[in-house]
Amino acid sequence: MAAQHILYLSPSGLTAFAIARSGIEALQRFSLDDGLEHFDSFLSTLAAGTRLSLLVDLPDEAHHLETLPFIRGRDRRPMLARRQEHLFGDTPFRSYLSLGRERSGRRDERILFAALTRPATIQPWLQRIVQSPCILAEVVSTSFLSQALAAPLHSGAHPFLLVHTTPAGLRVSCFENSQLRFSRLTVSAAAQDHPDASFVHDEIRRSFDYLLSQRIVPRDRPTRALVLTACEETCTALGTGPAGPSSGLDLQPLRLGQAALALKLQHTPTDADSLPLLLQALAAHPRLPQFAPAEALAGHRLQQIGRIAGILASAFFIACLGYTSLNLLAARSQRNLAEASQHQATLLEARLKAVIAGTPATPLPLERLNQTLNRVQALATSSTGPEPALRQLAAALAPVPDFSLQEIEWNVQPPNRQPSAPESTTQTLRVRFSLPPGIEQTRERVGQAKALLAALGTLPGAQLQVMRQPPEMAESEPLRVAESPPGDTSPQFEVLVQLTLAHP
Repeated sequence: MAAQHILYLSPSGLTAFAIARSGIEALQRFSLDDGLEHFDSFLSTLAAGTRLSLLVDLPDEAHHLETLPFIRGRDRRPMLARRQEHLFGDTPFRSYLSLGRERSGRRDERILFAALTRPATIQPWLQRIVQSPCILAEVVSTSFLSQALAAPLHSGAHPFLLVHTTPAGLRVSCFENSQLRFSRLTVSAAAQDHPDASFVHDEIRRSFDYLLSQRIVPRDRPTRALVLTACEETCTALGTGPAGPSSGLDLQPLRLGQAALALKLQHTPTDADSLPLLLQALAAHPRLPQFAPAEALAGHRLQQIGRIAGILASAFFIACLGYTSLNLLAARSQRNLAEASQHQATLLEARLKAVIAGTPATPLPLERLNQTLNRVQALATSSTGPEPALRQLAAALAPVPDFSLQEIEWNVQPPNRQPSAPESTTQTLRVRFSLPPGIEQTRERVGQAKALLAALGTLPGAQLQVMRQPPEMAESEPLRVAESPPGDTSPQFEVLVQLTLAHP
């Protein structure tokens, strides 16, 4: 992965840095007098599409706090743009930061408007960046970047000061609720390398008096001031200086190494100023208030759109690849199943051929065997049980009252085997009834026998044959009568009923 490039712009010129895993490396420094041509040569050596971040550390920076109605949606951006144009209409380098809504009243929104008020210092460098193959990713100010240093070093909602030195000079910033309220840069030779303690005291006091007059810091309690320094003598002098809680200031020197540990930075700074901390904070906190004009970030927006399109295309390709893999696995499974089924069918066919080959030839013709097989199948699937016939018999005898049924015999007769006769299977019911005994009940016996015979005649397709009847009915003989066995004195009535067997 290529190293990130950060361009640091100060009143004395511009310095290019490369931030990589090994640390921060200063590549080249360009002065205000003759550095523009060298800067063009430097940009030409970078790969096309290299992202550049411009860190501006200039004293020409204005901050203005306003309370505006809280607006969302499409009307918010035009309202803020009109307010920025009204406040800083002479510079295109402007931004804003929302400090949250008020807790009472209409709950308006507090917005800190900021601008770099001397565009002539920035535009020559910015113009060459836009014209180069590189891409401008952001333009940020040191004042808002200091917020990334202040938030981990101080906890609490009370205002406090953060004082640190950079190659541009001594910067004093005020923060409230971990958000920037004020920032001031003092460009002086005394602020370089190891600043004098009295100079630091004077600048802190000057900024504190201004904040006190603007009612940004409280009067009833001391204001904490964190001073980042790498000089032991400065720490000692600040700890014994005239500023103290009685003067409204509570100075607390903090070594740069301690600040790096508190910020959880990967590399401990070895320089005398806080610029390495700022550069690492910029690399770790890319989302900061943006001062670059919209047209200068056109390449960056196109790059982001291309990156998003690439991510979406990669996600779509991965989804298609996964879907194709699932289809391939399903196809492979179906192919294996088909191969297994085909192999099993081949084995069954071979087994069937072996059984046919081992079966001896039958003496009967094939047509006769087919007829026999069809008849067997018809008998297997037909209703050959006595239940249908018994149900018909019960339905036919239901209207006859007070009869005594002694015995029912059911059997199936095979079909006629003569070739000219139609093939039909019949079932036979032999039904035997007991009639009332005695001479005095002769009329009742005859009436009951006739009623039973008439009821049996209602069976559909039935053929009746009287096998046994009372002697009193011998004279009429409505059907062919079989003689009763000699010596049998019990009055009985026996009928043979032939029915056609139901086919499937």
